[in-house]
Amino acid sequence: MQPKLSIVIPVYNVSQYLKKCVLSCVNQNVDHDFFEIILVNDGSTDDSLDICKALIAEFPKLRLVDQENKGLSGARNSGLAVAKGDYIWFVDSDDWIATDGLIKIIDALKSDLDILWLGHDVWLNEKSIKTYLPQALPHPMVGDEFFKDHLNDLFYIWKFIYKKDFLLRNKLTFYEGLFYEDLEFTPRALKVAKQCATLPLVCYHYLVRPGSIANYIRDKNVAHRFYILNKLADLLDDNTTEIYKTALIHVIIHTTENTYNMAARAGLKIPEDGATILKRIKSNNWKSHKVSTKFKLLKASPTLIYNLNTLLYKVYNLISSKSN
Repeated sequence: MQPKLSIVIPVYNVSQYLKKCVLSCVNQNVDHDFFEIILVNDGSTDDSLDICKALIAEFPKLRLVDQENKGLSGARNSGLAVAKGDYIWFVDSDDWIATDGLIKIIDALKSDLDILWLGHDVWLNEKSIKTYLPQALPHPMVGDEFFKDHLNDLFYIWKFIYKKDFLLRNKLTFYEGLFYEDLEFTPRALKVAKQCATLPLVCYHYLVRPGSIANYIRDKNVAHRFYILNKLADLLDDNTTEIYKTALIHVIIHTTENTYNMAARAGLKIPEDGATILKRIKSNNWKSHKVSTKFKLLKASPTLIYNLNTLLYKVYNLISSKSN
């Protein structure tokens, strides 16, 4: 029997979290013929591979891909390449899925969808601190309308379940070697999606942990965000609907501002791609319905505003360190 759903779990040095993640997927009140779990060990240097093998010995229906390190995007691509399910769910190995979540997901996938968007909550210090539930839709909608009216800048790949045929037909794979690949992939997928639906239930538990990409800023983080912003700008071609254009320009403008702030806060230089995306915003006269005064100043005098922000963050950090 071909599984309805393939759960792809990239694994890299997550021995502390891996078993909880996998068991949350295994221990569901759904016949295991309806789904498969693919573990992609991405060159782990801890004992994650041994844990994968032990889990497979206990649960023989688990599948393992063992490869040299390619990064999160490469691991996702490898899982997609061997997946047998009609739909694909990329689950991060330090997170876990909700008890009894799969039965609701599989029921929702009875409709012919390109994308199913899930609810999630955020966990910190063993407590759920925030919940994000999508709005229930009366019927599936096209990707550009979903992007504009419902996404709310929640680009996380694990919030989405994709029809495999939709991904393959549109040649949707992940750019390898990039941080923030969700920011690049999600708008590209929504540009071509025709049937998007939501499941307004907490299906996924996202763990905030020290050392994750989201909590550690260095030159590569800033460079990759600006590179992605230029890739997103490339999507604004003649085939772009006005609805999609409005949504994507909003994302580009606000992420550009946030990335300049990120660089200033970390005391990092702005790479060439950062100057390029700001020039593209100015030369194309792109506007968003919610542009801050700070961004208007940044667009007018980027070097001055960046240097001023850097100085302000240094002063703030100095005062904070003395007060502690």
